[in-house]
Amino acid sequence: MELTSQVYLLAYNTDRHKLTCNGYLGYVLRAAALTELLQLGALSDADGKAKPTGVDVADPVLADVLRDLAAAPKLKSWKHWVHRAQTPMFRAVQQRLADARLISTERYRWLGLFPATRVKVHSHRLVSELRSTVSRTLSASSAHPQEGALTALAAVGEIRIAISRAQTRERKQRIEQLAGQAGPALPALRKVISDHHAATTAG
Repeated sequence: MELTSQVYLLAYNTDRHKLTCNGYLGYVLRAAALTELLQLGALSDADGKAKPTGVDVADPVLADVLRDLAAAPKLKSWKHWVHRAQTPMFRAVQQRLADARLISTERYRWLGLFPATRVKVHSHRLVSELRSTVSRTLSASSAHPQEGALTALAAVGEIRIAISRAQTRERKQRIEQLAGQAGPALPALRKVISDHHAATTAG
């Protein structure tokens, strides 16, 4: 399963039947896409900037991100690409999961006024398995690259349903190790979320 899909499902609260991180989950998904492209060899780091390598990818969501980077007139920072188009990314990943019948969505009006979407994940077991993977990776001394990236994204992306604040403090060194292994999209994500929180507080 794609890293972006794993991140989306990991952010789902199976007790309350709703997504968490609604304000910034799109950023975490963008970072996940960039990280997966890096792992696939489709991106490289060029002095702190994301550089397409010419390697093609099959997944249409990742391919869209890659085309966006390739079309840019000059190389841009990882933070720029994490911050860019978070809402379309969120919708694309959500639609892919719906097409795969892993989730279903229903439009409704919150308080009878505001358009919103209700999400239902069909396999709570799948979410539990992802949480177990994160928990195991957090405690292990080594990890598969994708599992390490998922755990780092959960921690840096503040998916508290998967990694609590207390765990983030207790396993800080391990999280930094995993984030370093996952690549430059992780520190970029940390900055973007910090900026998001600052803007939300100021607002």
